[in-house]
Amino acid sequence: MHGKMTQRAGVLSELPVLLCDLGADTADVFDDSGVNPTTLGPETRVPFDAMLKILDRASRKTGCEHLGLLIGLRFTFAIHGPIGRLMLTAPTLREALIDFVSWQPGYSSGAIVYLNPLGDEYALGFGTFAASMPGSQILYDAVIGVGARMVHDLTNGAVTPVEVQFSHRAPSDVSSYARLLKVPMRFNQHRSCLILGAEALQTPLPRFDPEKRKRTLAEIQRAVFTDPQSWSTRTRRALRHVLCTDKPTVSAVASEMGLHRRTLERRLADEGQTFEALRDEVRFAVARELLELTDIPIGEIGAILGFASPSVFTDAFRRMSGMPPSVWREEKTGCSQRKPA
Repeated sequence: MHGKMTQRAGVLSELPVLLCDLGADTADVFDDSGVNPTTLGPETRVPFDAMLKILDRASRKTGCEHLGLLIGLRFTFAIHGPIGRLMLTAPTLREALIDFVSWQPGYSSGAIVYLNPLGDEYALGFGTFAASMPGSQILYDAVIGVGARMVHDLTNGAVTPVEVQFSHRAPSDVSSYARLLKVPMRFNQHRSCLILGAEALQTPLPRFDPEKRKRTLAEIQRAVFTDPQSWSTRTRRALRHVLCTDKPTVSAVASEMGLHRRTLERRLADEGQTFEALRDEVRFAVARELLELTDIPIGEIGAILGFASPSVFTDAFRRMSGMPPSVWREEKTGCSQRKPA
């Protein structure tokens, strides 16, 4: 079993102030989480499960369905630490976002960010590979808010997303999302991401500073990667990324990591792990998330996860959970298979 997944608090450190603004009891929200709201800062490392518990309770206590967006939109580059400082020195939006994707693993051992081509557009997205829990939807919304603010502030408002996609059902009050984001939105998608035009990524950034960039790059690895990552953690991360675009075969994942498949298998064996076990773990986490948060048909979820057929997916899910995916969805949401909105 992997060690406890953690996340640098970052913009989550703004939650206590936001809770006060919304009239909620901050101590009640953080109770039993193991996280002290009075000492919570951007650099605080928070266990992933505790973070999701806090977000879920915050949403329920405030009755605010769009709480995640409100948190994310409080993002500033000062909150983002050394990665933020590096991004501000980039020559173009594309280079700044590549900085974000390249260095984010030092901030989280339970999630990825990615910048993937989609025809003439790109998806700037986020995905977890920690176990799905209540609070996941709030987290995804928060990261969408962060991404939207990030793109706006990097370009001084010159670039806006083509659209935003959410990997959860539409909220009861879509107007609050529309008011906050002011861009086209799609819900019930298999990924949470901003869609950006390829041409927009070439937008020059006003704070480009090559000398400062060199100095920041020289010190950033020491500041961000405080603990060496195991090959198992690196493989989970690569698996989650490959699932966005390809079938999660050992060859595809090894290629994503810049390794030969035999080298990857050997390094995992040295840690007492197998590729197949890690693939099952990540697939199960993503399957649970899509079953619980969306109405995407079960067969389509199986295809997204790279299973050969719906029946193969159903058999694998039953083996991992003890029940078929349709029963899991019904138990977690109170609804049988629904059609996407």
